[in-house]
Amino acid sequence: MVNSLRAKKPDATYVEINSDNWNPSIIEEHLGGQGLFSSKYIIFLNRLAEKEDVREKLIEMLSVMKESDNIFIINEGKILAELKKAFDKNGDKVVVSDEVKSSVTKDFNIFSLADAIGAKDRFKAWSIYRQAIEKGLESESILGTIFWQIKSMVLAFDAKSASEAGLNPFVYSKAKKFSSNYSKQELSDLLLKSITLYHEGHRGRVDLELGTEKLLLKL
Repeated sequence: MVNSLRAKKPDATYVEINSDNWNPSIIEEHLGGQGLFSSKYIIFLNRLAEKEDVREKLIEMLSVMKESDNIFIINEGKILAELKKAFDKNGDKVVVSDEVKSSVTKDFNIFSLADAIGAKDRFKAWSIYRQAIEKGLESESILGTIFWQIKSMVLAFDAKSASEAGLNPFVYSKAKKFSSNYSKQELSDLLLKSITLYHEGHRGRVDLELGTEKLLLKL
């Protein structure tokens, strides 16, 4: 389903969230937001319910996700009756399968890359990026995370509060702190470069993996 939607909506921003990089603010940021170059995000929530505290919050947020203009796709392993009931109530489509795949790619916390970018640690950012690629994450998805972090810092740079920046308080707090590592011009340049890279990659003019790597090495 993810692959099919991405093929139909090639300009939509794709974000994958798992139980390791999850926090409620990440979902809240994407409920009403818009994608990088599209009116929609495609958000893949992968096995969040494996952690009890996350499962409870997920159940609470399902009805809000249903009303969002963005597309949420949720993949889970074994689910409890309460969660199944919530899926049946709020899901546009629910598929249950008894098939268990023998190999599962280990989850990777891509948001550690966002923190490295915020800290302006180019070597750490590059290293985490290479790890992400080796784990099988796509450059397009990674670039979406990079753009999200840069955009958050741009919005927080001059803002005096989360509401003024239009950000969740938790995201604003981190972005405001990280923005002090850059000048306003540096952040504007990075934002433009990430947008240009996305377009050029989709047009086949640059290698998106290599271009993203170069972007990080020039932080």
